[in-house]
Amino acid sequence: MYKALFFDVDDTLLNFEQCSRQALGKTFHHFSMACDDTVYELFRSIDQRLWLQQKQGILTVQDVINLRFQELFKQLHLGNSPIPLQTMFQERLAEEFFTEPHAAESLGYLSTRYQLFVTSNGILQTQLKRLELAGLLPYFTDVFVSDHIGHEKPSVRFFEECLQRSRLKPGDVLLIGDSLEADMAGAQNSKIDSCWYNPKHRNMDSDVKIDYIISDLLQLKDILQ
Repeated sequence: MYKALFFDVDDTLLNFEQCSRQALGKTFHHFSMACDDTVYELFRSIDQRLWLQQKQGILTVQDVINLRFQELFKQLHLGNSPIPLQTMFQERLAEEFFTEPHAAESLGYLSTRYQLFVTSNGILQTQLKRLELAGLLPYFTDVFVSDHIGHEKPSVRFFEECLQRSRLKPGDVLLIGDSLEADMAGAQNSKIDSCWYNPKHRNMDSDVKIDYIISDLLQLKDILQ
């Protein structure tokens, strides 16, 4: 039925919580600053709130990158500039590549049957490096990331550009992602079938249309056999 699969990256193929925790710890350590669980949880809460605003069209991806350390420093009552840490965090994040369970196994199987494409919000070079380090990049025909595409999920224009560059039609594609707001809503608005990757069994708190729900990437084999 499908000719290609569109994959989100963070919290679909790579575990963003583990990656960002490592990157934040290394960044704070470089600047001789303490980074315990309380600091990380504060960062994560700020990050999640800002990403939600991005998905709602209030912020851009670059806004999220710029604002999360500003807010973190403000709440930690740190007087120095957050820009050096922000810059180093992005560099360290590009070096972190904790994969979701069975990511490589699933991509290896699926890549022999479908064209695989990355469809991610973020920075192209960061995602390319992380996927390469994780050993996942060779499975993909191409990588579409918002800063290079010129539009961001859940925008229809993001998916239109991905389809144009991959020479595919909406009916040719199944999108796999973790975000109801960015991936599932974006797919619905673009008339692309969707598969919600939900390993934590979160409640469905949205009326967005979803074609499939999985808790393990290996379940894609059953859906697509």
